[in-house]
Amino acid sequence: MGKMERFSFVALVAGIIFFLFADFISWALPMFVLKDIPKKSVEDLAAEAIAKNTTAWSDFNKLARYYPDSFKKLCEYTEAYSGAGDVIKDCKPNEKTFAKALRIGHRWYIAEGCWNCHSQMVRPVSNETLRFGIPGVSNTVSYPSEFQNELQAPVLWGTKRIGQDLIRVAAVHDVSWHVAHLYNPQSTSPGSVMPGYPWFFEKDKNGNIVPNERGIALLTYVMWLGSWEVKPPKSFRIETAEK
Repeated sequence: MGKMERFSFVALVAGIIFFLFADFISWALPMFVLKDIPKKSVEDLAAEAIAKNTTAWSDFNKLARYYPDSFKKLCEYTEAYSGAGDVIKDCKPNEKTFAKALRIGHRWYIAEGCWNCHSQMVRPVSNETLRFGIPGVSNTVSYPSEFQNELQAPVLWGTKRIGQDLIRVAAVHDVSWHVAHLYNPQSTSPGSVMPGYPWFFEKDKNGNIVPNERGIALLTYVMWLGSWEVKPPKSFRIETAEK
């Protein structure tokens, strides 16, 4: 083996070793750094939303009222993929059903590749607080505690924005808009390149197209994003009689 060949071989081996080391550091270092930092569970997030009476909790109640048959199917829905293994007998908007919807919606958000086109991080550049904030409500950039929860493991910051950033999408649009947008994005956003997701819908007993149980869950998750930043006016709040 000549001198140049030995050098090329050493360089190749060194390159492979450094690549493997970098790959190890990219997942091992965050794991060790973050292992002792408290992380909220989905149940914690649901309880917090209910306690604060956020727009996410309000919208979840509306979904239950608008689509009662699909909501009942959500209570009965089980699958290994999202960890929804239990049938909920007390089928009404409560901490258990809310947490179940968030967990299922989060998993299907990932499965459908929504994070490929939508980011979940408002950065302190390019007037992003104006572009992706909540008009008249929130103009804050993203901060660490927003991501210290089970629904941000892994974080869904994304790599590009073919669609808008979603970390402040709560209360920007109402339930009906989100339902229509998920089924046919062009109906609410002319010129949108987002595809429709008809497999999250079904026909009810009257022949109307409504979200199915997975659709209810996905909508719940999307409308939860940024709800902790919203200080809702009274029109957003659920009255005691409706709980």
